[in-house]
Amino acid sequence: TMLRFLIFLSLLPLASPSGAPLTCNSIIKLTHTATSFHLSSAEINWGSGSGQQSVTATSNPSSSESMWIISEADDSTAACPAGRPVECNSKVRLTHLLTGKNLHSHNFRSPLTNQQEVSAFGTDGVGDSSDDWKIVCSSGTHWSVDVPFHLQHVETKQFLTSDQGARFTQQNCPNCPIVGQLEVVGTR
Repeated sequence: TMLRFLIFLSLLPLASPSGAPLTCNSIIKLTHTATSFHLSSAEINWGSGSGQQSVTATSNPSSSESMWIISEADDSTAACPAGRPVECNSKVRLTHLLTGKNLHSHNFRSPLTNQQEVSAFGTDGVGDSSDDWKIVCSSGTHWSVDVPFHLQHVETKQFLTSDQGARFTQQNCPNCPIVGQLEVVGTR
C-alpha cells in the first residue's frame, strides 16, 4: 500500500528554528518522510491524463524545482498577508516558484499506479478550486517547520502521497526527463 505524503518543511532561508510556524508567502521545500524525496515540478506536461504540468518527487535536495510559495486558497475571501501564521486545518494554495503553476489535483488517473493524478495548473498563481489543499497537522495549532503533516485535497478529500515502488524508469517512461523520480498521487 502507499503511505500518505507525510512531509517535513524547510523554510528558506534555512534559519527558521524547528517548530516555528509557517507563514503566508513563505517559500518552502516539502520532503516526504518515508522516502526523503522532495515535491517537485518542471515545465514538463503529463503525456496522458490531464496533459497538465507534471508533479513528481525528486531525490535532489538542492533542486530549485522543489520550491513552493504558500498563499490563500482559491475560495478565500481574504488575502493571506505575508507573515501571518498558517493555522492547522486551513486551506491553502501552493504555487510552484519557477513556473507559477499551482499544486493541483482532479479525477484523472495517474500514469503509473492509476490513482488520482497530481499536476500543476494555472498561471502566475491564478487557478481554480482544484488547487486548494487542507493542512492536516499531526500536532499543534499552526503549520510548523519540521512537524509532520498531511496535505488533503479539498475537493476530492484525497491525501498527497508517494511511494518508492512508483518510480519512473526507462521501462515505463523511455527517454523521459523524469526518470528516477517518484510519482506523486492523491489517495485515501
